[in-house]
Amino acid sequence: MEGTEAATTAEGGIQLPQGAFRLLGEAEVPYSRFLQVEDRQIEYPDGRRIAFDIVGHQRTNFHFVTIFAFDTRQQTVTVLSEFAQAALPHSTMVWSLPCGGYEPRKHTSAMHAAERELSEEAHLTGGQWRCLLPEGHPGVLEAKWCRNRFTPFLCIDPITDEHPGGLDPEEHLAPMAMPIARLRQVLLEGEMLLPSVQTCVSALAALEEAGLLAPPVRRTQS
Repeated sequence: MEGTEAATTAEGGIQLPQGAFRLLGEAEVPYSRFLQVEDRQIEYPDGRRIAFDIVGHQRTNFHFVTIFAFDTRQQTVTVLSEFAQAALPHSTMVWSLPCGGYEPRKHTSAMHAAERELSEEAHLTGGQWRCLLPEGHPGVLEAKWCRNRFTPFLCIDPITDEHPGGLDPEEHLAPMAMPIARLRQVLLEGEMLLPSVQTCVSALAALEEAGLLAPPVRRTQS
């Protein structure tokens, strides 16, 4: 791509030369409520200076978690039918996985945040946990114009939480166990939030590698 000087690292990641893009001073914050809007000034390698609106959730330190809760016996994943305020007027409900912000004042780690969110939104607890990113990864960027990053987790065989945490006032959602075959269809229908899609792709790959996914049922021709 013209204008980029990226090099590929030994691990396969992208590494830009030091100083290729430069933040000019501290970002101003003209608006802040649920989301914070920053006015960022960026200097490009060729000297251009561009102003951007960058959004993010400052209360959660610009970090959230997503959880793929898998039942090995039933071969199901717990998904949410959730109200999405930005989806109106096209729709009101979207598919998502349990997810929520990592708040340093409330949580000791990203995994602790994930355990709390699974309890609150899916009424599940326990299970075998695995982070779906390499160690030390800062989290997947939610969008190019958004500071939020997320860490996806896989939780295998959690059990019912008899004393689940409560939802936030603005949340309206319903959990359900979805068969993996149906999930694969949902991923292609365009009605699941993108962080959840990323988490599903990573979790399905991890489960397949571990031999925990049942082979798909082949339809026979009559």
